Amino acid sequence: MAGIYVHIPFCKRKCVYCGFFSVASSRWREAYWDALCAEIESRRDELAGTPVATLYFGGGTPSLCSPAELERIVAQLRRCYRWTDEVEFTLEANPEQLTADYLAALKSLGLNRLSIGVQSFDDEILRLLNRTHTAAQAREAVERAAQAGFDNLSIDLIYDIAYRTAGQWRTEVRTALALPIRHLSAYSLTVEENTLLARRVREGAAYLPDESDTARDFDILTEETAAAGFEQYEISNFAKEGAVSRHNAAYWTGEPYLGFGAAAHSYKAPVRRWNVADLKKYVEGGRPSPLPSQGWYESEVLTSEEQLEELVMLRLRTRAGLPLAEVEERFGHARRQALEARLRRVNPENYVLADRVLRLTHAGVLVADAVIAELMD
Repeated sequence: MAGIYVHIPFCKRKCVYCGFFSVASSRWREAYWDALCAEIESRRDELAGTPVATLYFGGGTPSLCSPAELERIVAQLRRCYRWTDEVEFTLEANPEQLTADYLAALKSLGLNRLSIGVQSFDDEILRLLNRTHTAAQAREAVERAAQAGFDNLSIDLIYDIAYRTAGQWRTEVRTALALPIRHLSAYSLTVEENTLLARRVREGAAYLPDESDTARDFDILTEETAAAGFEQYEISNFAKEGAVSRHNAAYWTGEPYLGFGAAAHSYKAPVRRWNVADLKKYVEGGRPSPLPSQGWYESEVLTSEEQLEELVMLRLRTRAGLPLAEVEERFGHARRQALEARLRRVNPENYVLADRVLRLTHAGVLVADAVIAELMD
């Protein structure tokens, strides 16, 4: 099976924390759809008949697309690829765009999953993050989507923000879990390079709390989701039974995927490629050339060591963990032994090794990057 990701780079305005490629402008918009459809056509043979099981529109703000724009892209994809009978079709959306009419149009296109960018149910924090909706709009959008027949709803929240107390964060998580959602993604606020947040932090803005507050917020998050019947199947993702994001899970297990649009990434082991993160260059390329030398995309062939590092990094993010038998099968007995030897450096409070499967503990999740660095040094 394979997945397809489509990048929609347009936004009303940039959120302070956003490190993804996006533009708060409609310039190049019409030309972008032409270039996107041309790219899809030019790459129609890349999956060699492998059926596509998931389709994900991310951004940017995909819900800024009109139904006609979405229909054009979806029609092109359906013409060029083979699809499974039950495709998970997700669109990222901002609450303020989810009107009853727009939701009905999305249903008619075959969308069956929405990922709604709420981020917070506190209006003051929403203003600090430079979001374009209110807390009330967020709640109403989720309820309206459920009424429109979307029974696979996900929302995003951001924690680890200095301006929020433990009580406020617990209230926000409970507010989210009281809504008709089956999936929750919650991310620690991270300072990415070349973002408005990075600039404000350099100027002295106190967005980030103490490390102890990070652990506090994570504890609250895991307590409340577990109590509400959500399983933490990945560090930042929680789902009710049957609602795991199939598209995201495929990334963590190394399944192939194609990424279309400016800055989109693709992967089919051992090759990773990424499109240019520049609207003008992407659009002016016309029908994209398959030649990397022309600058439309770049690619790399991962070495065996890089593939192992990626396997460790991605699998340890998941509840399923890292099977050492898979390490040996793919990379050999010596690599598996070396990994086990490095495991002795890791604080035993941060991992569990049972039935030859390595998993991070609750404490280990909080220092996952450090654990992975110790294992791959």
